[in-house]
Amino acid sequence: SNSILRMKKTFVTMKSLCKQTLFALLSISSTDALSSSVETANMAKLELQQSLSSIANKMTLSPEIIIPEPTDPTALLLQSTEVTKMSTNVRTRAKGNAAFIAGSLNSLKTFCTEQETARGNFPGPLPVIYCTSSFGGDASMSEISDAGARGVMYTVNPNNEVASPEELENDDSLKISFDSALENGMQLIPEIILKPESTWDADAVTKLVDSVISQCGTEPPALILTVGAISDEEEEEEEAEVALSQKTNLSLPEVPKELSKKIPILGSVRAVAGGGRMGASVDAHKQAGFKGCLLRCECLPGYRMNPDLDFVGGFWGAAIGDLKSTKSKNFNFRSTIALDRDIPLEWYNYQKDIMESGALGSPGGPGEGDPLNSDNGDYQGF
Repeated sequence: SNSILRMKKTFVTMKSLCKQTLFALLSISSTDALSSSVETANMAKLELQQSLSSIANKMTLSPEIIIPEPTDPTALLLQSTEVTKMSTNVRTRAKGNAAFIAGSLNSLKTFCTEQETARGNFPGPLPVIYCTSSFGGDASMSEISDAGARGVMYTVNPNNEVASPEELENDDSLKISFDSALENGMQLIPEIILKPESTWDADAVTKLVDSVISQCGTEPPALILTVGAISDEEEEEEEAEVALSQKTNLSLPEVPKELSKKIPILGSVRAVAGGGRMGASVDAHKQAGFKGCLLRCECLPGYRMNPDLDFVGGFWGAAIGDLKSTKSKNFNFRSTIALDRDIPLEWYNYQKDIMESGALGSPGGPGEGDPLNSDNGDYQGF
């Protein structure tokens, strides 16, 4: 009887010890996981800051790319190859500073996987930022992190344009999303949509950025300021392109030099390619004090029609290469399509004409007059 009692006490003691040991191991595992996520998030912040910060007064340029999910099973199988090829083009030909990707998690993972193949090579991999608001998906932070993204672009209060810095003072959602990104080893890049009619001088922009930093609890790796939101109303494609091309004339906020040294502040370029509109918009942002631009998907004429990803990669390779070029922009190329009049259905012809004509920095000789014939589809610059 006494032996049985002692055995029961021993069993209870051992059971209690096992529970304590298991709890301790789980606590250590949880602490290690949290520590690992923090270290990964810190590395992501450093990588994003280096990629998006201006060097030698040169604007950083990063494309926003929407990768639609095919409905056809065969197209779905082939998409992985197309995304891989496009990822290579954006890195090696466009030489963008980062890649902002909107689309399915499968496409995001394929893009990130291809970028990682360049680790240790030149040019190295681009940091990939997932754009949740541009695609409207419901992917979780953990899923985005597992796919390989280094950051997430988060549009603060996307349904309302901000008219004053005070409007962001009580936005709890920004803090929640920022912490969630950090816990999953990523960084959050806030996007603020500014009301076009409002005035944003240097003091107002400084207060706005300070408000964002206060909400996040620390400085994000970068901040995106976008003037005006894109309407969700369905428009005729041609009318939409004209409306977007007019966004080069928007009044831009004034970014003080001291602030741009503290945190990379990017502007949104939505001007449709052709007629030098993209270049004019980038230059306007530079004059306003921005250190870089996010080249939105609207720059690609006909982007709503889900163009072939091969064409998309070729377009960004030519466009960003031209915008970063220090050569003369007094060149011309003859396009098979008329960007200002028609909806471009075959970007292959467009890209091919650019490459074969030597458009990237091939100035016309003096005394040749104006060689552009806009009636036949000639356009100057991006």
